[in-house]
Amino acid sequence: MDIITSRQNPRYKDIKKLVEDKKFRNESGTFFIDGVNFVAQAIENNWDIEQLVYSPSLVDSDFKRAVVSQVSKDKYFEIDPDLYEGLSTKKDIQGIGAVIRQKFSVNTLSDGAGVVLEHIANPGNLGSIMRLCAAFEIPTIYTVAPCVESFNPEVVRSSMGAIFHLKIVEFESLEAMSHKLAESEYFCIGTSIQDDSIDLADYEPKKLLTENKLIWFGSEAKGLSNAARDLCQTLLRIPVSKAVDSLNVAESAAIVLYELIINNKPLPPQ
Repeated sequence: MDIITSRQNPRYKDIKKLVEDKKFRNESGTFFIDGVNFVAQAIENNWDIEQLVYSPSLVDSDFKRAVVSQVSKDKYFEIDPDLYEGLSTKKDIQGIGAVIRQKFSVNTLSDGAGVVLEHIANPGNLGSIMRLCAAFEIPTIYTVAPCVESFNPEVVRSSMGAIFHLKIVEFESLEAMSHKLAESEYFCIGTSIQDDSIDLADYEPKKLLTENKLIWFGSEAKGLSNAARDLCQTLLRIPVSKAVDSLNVAESAAIVLYELIINNKPLPPQ
C-alpha cells in the first residue's frame, strides 16, 4: 500500500472535513478520533472502525503495533507524518487515529442510572461529564437539544475516551423527553440554585426505591429550564459560599454524582 503524501487526496480531504465540519460529520454518520488510546478504547468497546488512519513510521511501540494489528488491513489508510499532523490537535502527534461510525440512540430511555444534560453548549463540559459518567459507572448520558454535538472533536478529546464506554441518547426536544418519561417509571433529580431546592448535604438518596434514576443538569448560562425542573421529583442545591454565584456545570456534576452515586453505595458485607 502506498503512503499518501498529498493533501489533495480525496479521502484525506474527507477526513480533514470530519475534524472541522459538523455538518459533514452528521451527513456521513462518522467522526475522527486522534490518538492510539482512543482507538484502543473504541476497539475494546466494539465501536465500528471504518478506517484506521496512521503513519507507519510513527508506529514505534509494541502497544501501537498491537492496536494497529486489531484492525483489518483493508481498513488501513497510511499517510505521511506531515499529513497526519494536519489532522491532529496535539503538538506531540502519536500518528494513529481512526474514522469511527457514530453510535447513539434518539428519543429513547435506557434502564439504569443516567445523566441528562439540557442545552449544554460547551464541548469541554460535555466531554468532562462523559468522563464523570464513565468514572462513576453511570451507563447512559442523555442530551436534550439544542445541545453541543456529542461527536465534536473537543467533546471526544475532553472525555478522554470515556465516550466509548457510554450509551449516548439524544433527545430532539424537552417535549420528546417528557413524553417518554410519562410512559416509564424514572426518578428524576434536578440540580438548581433556587431556594426551593434541598441542600445536597441534607439529602438522603437511600430513600430512592428505583434503579432508574436520572440526574439532570442545565445549561451553563441558565441552569435547568422551568419545564425541566417540573419533570424532577427532587431538586438539589450545592451549598457554596456567597463568594461565588454558582459553579461550572462540570464541577457541579462531579460533586453531585460523587455524593449520589459513590458516597452512598452500600457497604460491602463484613
